[in-house]
Amino acid sequence: MLLKEPNMSQYFKAAIFDMDGLLFDTERIARWAWKKALENHGYEMSDDLFNDLYKKFVGRDLSWRKKVLKRRYGESFPFESVTAQRIELGDDREMQQGLPIKPGALELLNQLSTLGVILGLATGTSLVRTIRRLTSAGIYQNFATIVTSEDVAQGKPAPDIFLEVSRRIGVAPQECVVFEDSYVGVQGASSAGMCTIMVPDLEQPSAQIKSLAYKVLNSLEQASELLEELFGFGSVNKLV
Repeated sequence: MLLKEPNMSQYFKAAIFDMDGLLFDTERIARWAWKKALENHGYEMSDDLFNDLYKKFVGRDLSWRKKVLKRRYGESFPFESVTAQRIELGDDREMQQGLPIKPGALELLNQLSTLGVILGLATGTSLVRTIRRLTSAGIYQNFATIVTSEDVAQGKPAPDIFLEVSRRIGVAPQECVVFEDSYVGVQGASSAGMCTIMVPDLEQPSAQIKSLAYKVLNSLEQASELLEELFGFGSVNKLV
């Protein structure tokens, strides 16, 4: 079931967030680390060719990225070695330079927590790295549950990861709002029957993606304008 218009006969009870590219400005570090790791393994390419490759990665889990790379470079492509170096390079730069939090993210999480909205996280990043990032930013405690692609059979754009968050927090899918930055995230959340808000990062929405999203925002700073409409402020858990 695809859902664009929320069911306004009731307020939503939960908000589910993606992490990379939405809460944190991670994609630029990830792009650099992937390109560097590929070059270190002898796979040099122009910026245009790499950008075309990376577009296929955004929002996807490692199993999908492995398929993409082996399809391009053959079954002998050293995916595990490249991935391990990519993570090491990215984590080192992240530790040295810090990881920028997206504008409006802290304020929105705090507002929703204060209003009693249940918060969940749905990310393709590993649990260890996810916890490290959330803890470093001081927002780990905001989330009632964290679901990663390691916890489900299929990553985004399948709805599995969003449905698992819904199951864990005990809130029906139609009572959840999802904040996402990627195409596959919007597709997955919409397929789960959830009201989807897109905040684009590297990908600007196509007409098709816009048709799946309830709203497309320039940043999470604009989300505060939707709190009464979606969550009813202090009446979050009450039917209208």
